[in-house]
Order: sequence, then C-alpha cells, then structure tokens
Amino acid sequence: MAKSEKISLKLLVDEKKNKVVLAEAGQDFVDVLFGLLTFPMGTIARLLEKHQKLPQILGCYKNLSRSVSDMAVDDFKTEACKSMLLSPKSSMEIHCRRLKLHIDDTQATMFYVCSKKHESDSCKYSNFYKSRCSCGSLMIYQIHVPEDEQVVDSLGNAEDVVFVSCRSSFILTDDLKVMLNSIDEIVKVLNGLGYPNINDFKEMLIDVGSEEVLSLLGNLFTSESALTSTFLMKQCMTTMLTLSPPPMFKTGRVEQGSGCLIKVFVGKLDRKILYAECSEDFIDSLLTFLVLPLESASSFFEDNTIIGCVKNLSFELSVLGEGQKVVTLNPIDPKTSKSCTSVVADSGFVKRNTKFIVSDDLIITPMNKFSTIGLLKKMQINMNDFEAQSICIYKAELVNILRASLTSSSALTNVLSNLLAKEPKKES
Repeated sequence: MAKSEKISLKLLVDEKKNKVVLAEAGQDFVDVLFGLLTFPMGTIARLLEKHQKLPQILGCYKNLSRSVSDMAVDDFKTEACKSMLLSPKSSMEIHCRRLKLHIDDTQATMFYVCSKKHESDSCKYSNFYKSRCSCGSLMIYQIHVPEDEQVVDSLGNAEDVVFVSCRSSFILTDDLKVMLNSIDEIVKVLNGLGYPNINDFKEMLIDVGSEEVLSLLGNLFTSESALTSTFLMKQCMTTMLTLSPPPMFKTGRVEQGSGCLIKVFVGKLDRKILYAECSEDFIDSLLTFLVLPLESASSFFEDNTIIGCVKNLSFELSVLGEGQKVVTLNPIDPKTSKSCTSVVADSGFVKRNTKFIVSDDLIITPMNKFSTIGLLKKMQINMNDFEAQSICIYKAELVNILRASLTSSSALTNVLSNLLAKEPKKES
C-alpha cells in the first residue's frame, strides 16, 4: 500500500484538557484498528523497534526475536522453524492486505510443497520454505494457492469489507471502545464522562497515515488514552503501564499440567534472578510468544488486567466482528517430524536434548554456543553473592511471564520471585 494513502478521522477535543473525548470514524479506520489485533507479537515488536526505535516498549519481545536471529539454523528443528519465528505469519494476512492502510512489512505469504505432493493426498502445503513434509521430504517447490482456497468464506459481498460488515460509521472513545454511531450512544458516552454540552468541544478533521497507525500501535501498550497520545501529543508514550502482581500469586500457586524444571541463579541480597538454565521445553514455550497474535495473547489474561487499550479493542472485535469468517489454511506445521502418520507428530521449535541460558530480560543463548566462564566474568559478581535454586514452571508461570514481558524488562524476576526460597542458603 502506498505510503501516501490516508484515512479521514474526526476528533471531538476538550481543548482545556487537551484530550480527545470521542472520534468519529468510518469502516476503513475501524478495520485497520481490528487488523492490529491479528498481528503476531513478534511482528509488533519488530515494527515498533524499526519505526519508532523505542526499546522500552515490549523489550522482552524484542530480545526474544533478537535471540532467534542470533541462533544458528542448526539450533532449530528445521530451517522453517527459525523463519516462522523471525517473520511470523498472521492467519488473517490475506484480509489485512485489503486494508486501506497496511503497515505490516512482512513478505506476502508464499506456499510450498514437496516433490511427492501430486503422488500422495497426505502431503500438504506450507507457507514456510524448507518445511518438512509428513512424508519426510523438504517442501521447496513454490505453488500458487488461489485466494478463495485460503479462506472459508468472503467477509460479506462487498470487496471493501474486511473485519466489520456494517457500513455505518463508528464512535471511538479515547481508550478505544468502539460502537456503532448513533445519537443515543454519543449522549451516553458524553454523560458518562461528565460532559453535558457537546458545544463545549472543538472538532478536528485529521488525515491518518501509516506513521500515525504505527504510533497508535505503540500506544495500545503504553497509554489508556491512545487517541490523545497519538493525535494530540503526536508521540508514542515510552513508559509501560504498571500492572499489579498476578492474582494467582496472591491466592496461592496453581499447578496445572506437567511442568518443566529450570535452575535459576539468584542474587542473595536483592533476590534478583540473573540467569536461568533450562531445557528445550521451556525455550519452546518462550518462543511461542513470538507467533501469538495480539488478540490471542490478551485472551490469556483472565483477570482482565490487560495493559493499555488492548483489552477494550479485543472486546470490541469479539462483539462487532462476531460471525465473521477468518482465514483458514490447510498448511502443515513446519516443525513436523518425518512420521507419515501425522502432520503434527512432533512439537517445538528447537532441537531436543539442548540446554539453554535465559537472562532475566529473556535473552536466549544455547549453551553449546556459550561460555559460562565468560558469563561469570561479565557479571562481575562475587561467587558468594548468588545461589542456584530449582523451580518447576507450570502453565500459570508461563502465562505470567508472557504478561510480564509486555510490561517489564525483568520478566523472570517479576514472575518467579515468589517461588524462590525466602532465605538464602547458609554456608556450612
């Protein structure tokens, strides 16, 4: 999409407070907003770092992506595993490319098959080059997949329909609640905000381009007044919002499913986790964060304390977008093993029987490429000032590490500190 493309947006502004009270938007702008929720988290981190150079936003996600980039191909199960983590694909990419403003610079999806595709119905296609087919062959031959085969149904009859089929205009609040435009809704919102007279506001008609959408994307995570921050302050806030401790740690630990054991190295004085040693299972769980769409990531937070405006936007998509069809492909999992019995016979991104080092801010390094002696020197810490403790990680901890990585550069300490032994080990 050309960078000169613009979308009109009308703002209702409280000039005394320098605050957007309401915005009036067309279907095209609301589609762009909902499109942001389909972006994989790894894509969001890359876009914000590339275009806004704000390392404070999603710092841990940036480190996860950078770790993947630094790791060698032979650290992964297949070359496709590394590719899908560096450039995760949105399941709704084909629809997002129809948006009037398209900010995702990920290369358009291409599809590949193995040499035996025409001989066996069990051979599928993949959207990652050199994926391993269920028959064991590499998928290196590009094919064309018509758009109508990539979706279950079109989203309505009109060509310009993407996420919302209603052709009405919409009302948006500053914290990105979205509703159909009506006099009744406007009156309710203004009364709820304590504004009895609409004549007290200034109307502003602005043009929104790709740069403004990128700034708005950043403000989804850093502001509860996303429209004001983007269009009046004309900046992306750099301070992440602070969340309260995860509720599950307040009420006791919940152990669900099988856990994975990690060894953490903890400062005896500040109880800060310096590094963790772990197996491939924990790494696979962390790397999954990169391919999660924003909407899916937000759905893990059952306590509804999602940062910024993400919660409101996710809820509105579930309401306004209800009943709409989404992209449904039939690709294989690029991590699949050579077994012909199932295209998802194996799981995980990295090779088995590998040990890793993970820093507090989620920088991952394979131990076969890592000098532990060099690490100890780099830490510049007395050997007697830290200790090792073993912790079992369950689903609850993984969800909270995901949550912490959105708001903190000390994800492991923030989440796992409650599980550490309260007193340092005594020297015998």
